[in-house]
Amino acid sequence: MTSELMADWQSRTIDGIRTRRAVATDWEALRGRYDRAFGGVKTHDFEAWKQQFRLEDIAVVEDITETGDPRIVGTAAIIRTTVTAPGGAQLTVAACAQGMVATTHQKRGIYAKVQAELMAIAMETEADVFAAMPGPGGSYAYVGVTTHTRHLCIDRGRAKLRASEGDPGQVRESLYGESMAELRGVYARWQRATPGALDRAESWWPSSLDPRAFVLTHPDGYVVYELAGDTVHVRDFCALTVPAHRELLRCLLGQGEYARILLDTAVDDPTPLLLEDARAAAVTGVEAGLSTWILNLPKAIGAREFRGDFHGVIEVADPWGLSAGTYALDITGGRGHWTAAEGAAADVRIGPLELTTAYFGTHTIGELERAGRVRSLTAGAADTLDRAFAATRKPFNTTPF
Repeated sequence: MTSELMADWQSRTIDGIRTRRAVATDWEALRGRYDRAFGGVKTHDFEAWKQQFRLEDIAVVEDITETGDPRIVGTAAIIRTTVTAPGGAQLTVAACAQGMVATTHQKRGIYAKVQAELMAIAMETEADVFAAMPGPGGSYAYVGVTTHTRHLCIDRGRAKLRASEGDPGQVRESLYGESMAELRGVYARWQRATPGALDRAESWWPSSLDPRAFVLTHPDGYVVYELAGDTVHVRDFCALTVPAHRELLRCLLGQGEYARILLDTAVDDPTPLLLEDARAAAVTGVEAGLSTWILNLPKAIGAREFRGDFHGVIEVADPWGLSAGTYALDITGGRGHWTAAEGAAADVRIGPLELTTAYFGTHTIGELERAGRVRSLTAGAADTLDRAFAATRKPFNTTPF
């Protein structure tokens, strides 16, 4: 299955430009392209970092105007992973990474070719979800925001934990290189319990965090952090229980030589509520993180946990032609079923981006309706759908790509 837009992009020819898949001898040239586009790959182990990619999942664009001297001028890749749906089920993901075009070759339609090739790769992987993490300089119109990240700055001298039970002494200190296997086990449990969270391949761990970083571990959580100037920089934090969250936070607050703690959290994370004065954890920003497009709606709907019943017809108004149509949605007892219903009168009209963001619980159907991005065609239908899609927690992802 492909969309008319992607097919159009893929069919275009650009003089002197060739698109192909990567081979092993491309790595040196690709790394040079990453250096120019991104200031290098942000990794502590390039060989481990490379392992997250399959060569057949990397699109390469070459300038072949000079005979015998092709030069890579554009590239992007797919990372195969999984994401947690509300309720804990895992959906397979084709994640778009390392997308770039040389500054000398921009505004020629090359990136459209790259995107079309990536979508073809995603279809080859039979992924349930297409994912991207647009950088500061751009966005993708065909993916919906799936997670948000809240940036906290905790005034360490002012912040005090609310009174609770005594410290049971379950937190211990370690170094990152010494505790990687333990962290992987805790993260796997946290990821399966957190909607929007991506799985981490074994190669992620040595490549993504500084092996010299400090670590605090708890049976139900951990924190990886670095110290610089007067600041504790938290690089990775997860807690599966309130006691784990509280104990790890207590240890961070014990860093008496440091004035502040920088911590990224989900927008509904309880960190401020664990403090006597929530204002000691100032919100310095909220930004979009993971963005996705659900490719396999029947599987995704069947895998999700729902909070209410719904029986009706959904019209997906997809301008890209990938999932447009009318579909019967039956939700009973928390489980959903999605089937084509061609010609049926729709009760709710929604776009694929809005359906994706509501699916993961990023925004509610009600919020989207108030923004004019969901339309109720039958009185009360959107309200009923809103109750069915209600999420128990906000999605969150701590694994960039």
